Amino acid sequence: MGAGVLRGARPAFLLLLLARAASCAPLWEDPQWLRLLHYKPRLLGPARSDARPAGFFLHPDGARDPRAELEALQAAFDDDSPSPKDPARCAFPARTAWLADRLGRDAARLLEPCREFKDWAALMDAGGVSLIFASAYLNNPSSMFGHTFLRMERRAVKDDARLLDHTLNFSAETDETSGVLFAFRGLFGLYPGKYSAAPYYNKVQEYGNIEFRDLWEYRLALSSGEVAALVAHSWEMGRAVFPYYFLSKNCSYQLMPALEAAAPRLELMPGSPPVVGPVDTLLAALAVPGLLKERVYRPSHATLLRQRRAMLSADERRAAWAYAAGRPEEGDGLSAAFPGPRRALVLDAAQDLILYRHGFRPDAPQAVRDLERPVLVRRGRLGAEPPSVAQPEWASPPEEGHLRRRLTAGAGARRGGAFGEVAWRPGLHGFADRARGYLPGNAIESFSWRLRFDGPTGRLYVKELRPIEIVSLTRFDGWTRKPSWMLTTGLDTAFEKGRGPADSMVYDGALATGLTAGGGDALLGVLASGEFAVGPVLRDGGRMGGGLRLVAAADAGPWRGVLEGGLSGFFLGDRAPNHRLRAVLNYALSRDRALRAEFLMRGPHREAMLNAVLHH
Repeated sequence: MGAGVLRGARPAFLLLLLARAASCAPLWEDPQWLRLLHYKPRLLGPARSDARPAGFFLHPDGARDPRAELEALQAAFDDDSPSPKDPARCAFPARTAWLADRLGRDAARLLEPCREFKDWAALMDAGGVSLIFASAYLNNPSSMFGHTFLRMERRAVKDDARLLDHTLNFSAETDETSGVLFAFRGLFGLYPGKYSAAPYYNKVQEYGNIEFRDLWEYRLALSSGEVAALVAHSWEMGRAVFPYYFLSKNCSYQLMPALEAAAPRLELMPGSPPVVGPVDTLLAALAVPGLLKERVYRPSHATLLRQRRAMLSADERRAAWAYAAGRPEEGDGLSAAFPGPRRALVLDAAQDLILYRHGFRPDAPQAVRDLERPVLVRRGRLGAEPPSVAQPEWASPPEEGHLRRRLTAGAGARRGGAFGEVAWRPGLHGFADRARGYLPGNAIESFSWRLRFDGPTGRLYVKELRPIEIVSLTRFDGWTRKPSWMLTTGLDTAFEKGRGPADSMVYDGALATGLTAGGGDALLGVLASGEFAVGPVLRDGGRMGGGLRLVAAADAGPWRGVLEGGLSGFFLGDRAPNHRLRAVLNYALSRDRALRAEFLMRGPHREAMLNAVLHH
């Protein structure tokens, strides 16, 4: 923009601001203007934008100076010089509409030459918005706690055509494959984070068909004006770059400022919380009275496969397996006597199994197409519809799960005397916690610690400090053949060495894999593990070896029982074998409160304790 235009616009603009000053704050201090710029308060110094300076601002100091940015945009209102490019204000349609309304200008006329934005908005054709929650995916560090994104719903479209809607997503830009390096760089905001739009079917393919993650769709009650404002602000955010912080300003958090900027009535997540998870943003949205219109469950491909398999008899399973294995004549013989609806169910299950085993690929090799063709031909000839697949009993909405943070306080007794303990965990879900709202057999805890006061010695010490602990127990069956696994590392107390608890600290870790069986509300996993530990209490300062681990859980109403056992042997360092057993009985008083009894045996050590548990 020319300097003359800026000088000419500024006097009239300042007169308007002076006229407003007697009755209200200047425009550049208006909370909505600051929201559009993604300004956030800071512990030290004045508020500034979370966005990096380039791209998201007209003025070089726009990230720090909201007045300068407002003046630059107002000056751009009168910049209609001929150019093959759209005017500068077209990069910021939401800001332009807001400021035009405050200045009494015609926003429609100002945005009339914005060809690229208008074409993009027409493509989106948004008449509604849904908040989508993707369940946790433990095989990817960036998705271990779940994920949320927005779906922009096209007008006058039936629900069965929603796959063609577009989505608004925020994510880190990285091709990093190392989980450790991703976590490290993500913790310190070393990745650029960007908003992007993509068809919804891409997300269903990625989450539901490839990563086998269930989706929960929450349709939001936004007005047509708020939806239009979100579309306009989404266009602006496509130019923005934000530091991506794994624990706080992440994929889920960054959706909240976008919704707040589009709908000023919303106050979803004020300030800058130090830790934010996908469930936190979902709960923040659902806490607004009347904001939720409808909730829809979209099961993953693996969930549908397991549900259909459970509906089949033994003979029907054999027929489905024959079809999926490329033996259609055998499948015909096994299913010839089945009624039409049951045969349709068998063929659908066979197709599910083929896709599960060989993947969803548009460029599937000829061998896979040869497996599919007989199944699809037979299914197409059937006029019967199969029985509908019911939602799994365990698939409860994520908002019904306990809150992320957990505070535990209790007392107990060991051989030699009593002790008191307090523990805290910022997220997300422990194996002994109330399971509703979480994936069955899965748990992930991060940065948990236990602080204990030992009565006999009068010493206060750290009993446990674990950066990460993951449990992924999946019932094994002949179709999915998915193994279970566990990972844990951190500081622990080696009670088995027979020394004073405060003098038995080690740093240990274990990685285990195996199989899990069970049904209904009970499961049992047996896993082989590799283990290590280092610490002065161990002979030669450390040990390395392996062993067997047993993990069992059962639920009955508000009760949850957990049994964990292990037997380990070591071939390096301290070779003394180790055995341990932990039993937990958890009684849920409510969604976020529980009483918990625990018994621990580790070598010669025995202890029992009672805890009060609060999720918050």
